[in-house]
Amino acid sequence: MRVVLYPADRYGCGHFRMIWVGDMLAAAGHDVDVVRTDRRRVQLVMEDETVKDVLVDADVVVLQRTTHRWMAQAVAVMRAKGIAVVVDVDDDLSAIHPANPAWTDMHPTNEMRPGVGRAPRRHSWRNLAAACRDATLVTVSTPALLGVYARHGRGQVLHNYLPDMYYGLPRTDSDVVGWPGSYHSHPNDPEVVGGAVARLVDEGAAFVMRGDPQGAGRAFGLSEDPPGGGVAIDQWPRAVAELGIGIAPLADTRFNASKSWLKPLEMSAAGVPWVASPRAEYRRLHAMGAGVLADRPRVWYRELKRLRESAALRQEMSGMGRAVAEGLRLSHHTWRWREAWERAYEIQQATPRSRVVA
Repeated sequence: MRVVLYPADRYGCGHFRMIWVGDMLAAAGHDVDVVRTDRRRVQLVMEDETVKDVLVDADVVVLQRTTHRWMAQAVAVMRAKGIAVVVDVDDDLSAIHPANPAWTDMHPTNEMRPGVGRAPRRHSWRNLAAACRDATLVTVSTPALLGVYARHGRGQVLHNYLPDMYYGLPRTDSDVVGWPGSYHSHPNDPEVVGGAVARLVDEGAAFVMRGDPQGAGRAFGLSEDPPGGGVAIDQWPRAVAELGIGIAPLADTRFNASKSWLKPLEMSAAGVPWVASPRAEYRRLHAMGAGVLADRPRVWYRELKRLRESAALRQEMSGMGRAVAEGLRLSHHTWRWREAWERAYEIQQATPRSRVVA
């Protein structure tokens, strides 16, 4: 069974869901080819805006976050040729907050507006829904996403796991509070902590970010944006490990209801004690023994203050988080992806080529 993977990007999502998985399976001897964004070789035979054929050598093609109009059409075309098509999704793109730049990029009304080189962009969340509708199998990072993209029943949850570079990192304990995130992609999430962070800063706490901090100061009620900035993906685990106490705020929204446990999991593996919002997948990780949940500003303040004031508590939570994360190494779970692709292949083989659309 020849599997060809097309990651959507070369950043976090592309690596966690596709690149690292594919590289590990290929190294183990499986016929898996990861086609990175700098060497795309999907050849589409077009007639105006319609895909007539797809030239690709594979038994299973795995596409990620398929928002382009042509690639969404290509799903049914490939299936009609007998190729199993898996579409992988990590977020509910139909529920992006309007203040997030991705909302404009993905809104269907903007699909045919000029992009780079004045050509139409051709991206929208509507295309992703169509691709998932026609896919042999849809893989998602959380159970909630099954209800969004796999209502036809051909769906499978593949939780996010961590590569080995997240484990065994040296860590120096401190009472520095940090948020490993970028404000532009979390425009309404700081509001759940209320004035907790600002109150701690007034009491002398240091607050930092790992990611773009522009606009975060005002969102958290601070006089200026906290220190922060972009971090390369291979340096991200060490950057997270530098935090003394981590936070993972998520507003109670439809978009966040489908968010994975990745952010607090990263902190757990790096030994960073954390406080997070009680969203579904954060609750799942907490129930395994990691972190603390906070549902109101006063609870955020209380739990962060407890951690700031107790090195012993930080050490205890650090050890508990590492223990939970140990069982969530990607190297221990790549078989789940292989199993999903085999399932897709079997579904495709059992599907008449004249009936490939749900």
